[in-house]
Amino acid sequence: MGKIAASTPKLSYMIFVLLGTFPLTFPRPLVEIEKLIQTGVITDEVIVQSGHTPFQSDHMKIIPFMPLDELLSLYQRADLIITQAGTGSIIKGLKLNKKMIAIARLAKLGEHVDDHQSELIKEFSECNFLLPWSEQDQLADILEKIADFKPQVYKSENKAIVNYLIDYIDNV
Repeated sequence: MGKIAASTPKLSYMIFVLLGTFPLTFPRPLVEIEKLIQTGVITDEVIVQSGHTPFQSDHMKIIPFMPLDELLSLYQRADLIITQAGTGSIIKGLKLNKKMIAIARLAKLGEHVDDHQSELIKEFSECNFLLPWSEQDQLADILEKIADFKPQVYKSENKAIVNYLIDYIDNV
């Protein structure tokens, strides 16, 4: 991606950021991404599905909600997906074998009602499907790792693992 994976022959890169549609705000990832754009760490096009999170940026294209066909098109076009740890957001990226960074909405920050997303990230990252972005991590450090990250390919036999994880999280 941009400066991060300059060796990739593609001329244009796109990062798709998904904040989900849960009716609580989640500005934390956007604040960090904005800083990295302003400092030149991120030079890629950034498109955000922001849901219920208002955010002003001259550097990112922010769309609160979008039709499913547009959402799927952006998933396909993305070189990197940075997503909140909603099951649907992660599964869509897995099915397309996308490089993903996932960040949990946290109850203590008023971003969700509980911390099930942290559990979900832990399980998916242990299966090598994505890179986790936790509260103590710097996004710039994770972006350095993503260039060489090879996600586990989502195959039909992985569906049992994914279904197990979803069931596990739903019943925690």
